Amino acid sequence: MAAASVLPVKLELPSTPIQELLKSNNNQIPERYVFNPNPDSTLESNGCVLPWMDNIIIDLQLLLDFSSTCGKQELLKLRDALSSWGCFQLVNHGVASSLMDQLHFVGKEFFALPLEKKQKYSRSVEWFEGYGSDIVSEDQPINWNDRLHLRIYPPEQRNLKFWPDIVPNFRETLDEYSIELQKVLEIMLRAIAKSLNLEENTFLSQLGEDGTFFARFNFYPPCPHPDRVVGLKPHSDGTLITMLLQDQNVEGLQVLKDDQWYKVPVIPNALFINVGDQLEILSNGILKSAVHRAMTNKEKERMSVAVPSSVAIGKEIGPLSELIDKDRPRLYKNVDNYIPTFLQHYARGESAINAMKIQQ
Repeated sequence: MAAASVLPVKLELPSTPIQELLKSNNNQIPERYVFNPNPDSTLESNGCVLPWMDNIIIDLQLLLDFSSTCGKQELLKLRDALSSWGCFQLVNHGVASSLMDQLHFVGKEFFALPLEKKQKYSRSVEWFEGYGSDIVSEDQPINWNDRLHLRIYPPEQRNLKFWPDIVPNFRETLDEYSIELQKVLEIMLRAIAKSLNLEENTFLSQLGEDGTFFARFNFYPPCPHPDRVVGLKPHSDGTLITMLLQDQNVEGLQVLKDDQWYKVPVIPNALFINVGDQLEILSNGILKSAVHRAMTNKEKERMSVAVPSSVAIGKEIGPLSELIDKDRPRLYKNVDNYIPTFLQHYARGESAINAMKIQQ
């Protein structure tokens, strides 16, 4: 039986982008943006020196041959990374560095546009595609970021009214990037299945032909008081996996493991891959959906591009029968329409996947 959907909440869509807020507030942080009303001991801006996460690097080329010695070793390393950290750095993924640089360039060109030009692509409170901010419930702080969220796959479902045509080569660059990441995703889902001793198309079949990819351009303007805000509040992703292209010059991503925050290093031209809630549910908790947050910088802007992949909206998912036995009973309910459920919880500042767990 599918899990019941969360009760609706009154949602708020912030009306003023962060870039515009900075122009009019004389370096003061409005209360609605204050995430830490008291100094947070886990923030480096308050004197805490956070450790770096383990330097877990997976080589995609080694995953192309599961039967080779190197391929088997890489699968073991992959499973260990995803069952402990829920994330890793992917190298030798086949996406040209020039394409990644171009994607960064056109993204920054968009956010550099005057507000009235960007507003042509504005999102609504009812749906998350387009330019603007994340919606929040009335009692939640607002993220210190502006973002552009676009559906990129399947191509026939793209809402091109949100795709900036005012930035030269934006559409062409994102289209080419989405084609390359589709190849990466297929290899990764096959490898993850093999690492769990499943048939290699198991997770690809869950994604199906109606599975969706989105691109989220995250722009984090400098913040005069980075100890009082977060770029993105702590959360897991409601996805299968997310493929993130980090800013190549400014770090700010952090992951949570065993109640300790760790900084994520920037590895040139690597893709940062993290497990999402959907894959944790399907794996019956063997793979861990990574809780992460994005921090701001007092002096430097930062931009990243996340590409989350998801089963089709409305599709029911639950733990795979192959991963349920007497030693590992079913840990999660079945759930349909997970993305809308996830977004409702996210707006409340709550964890959606915790609500999916079966009380033992």
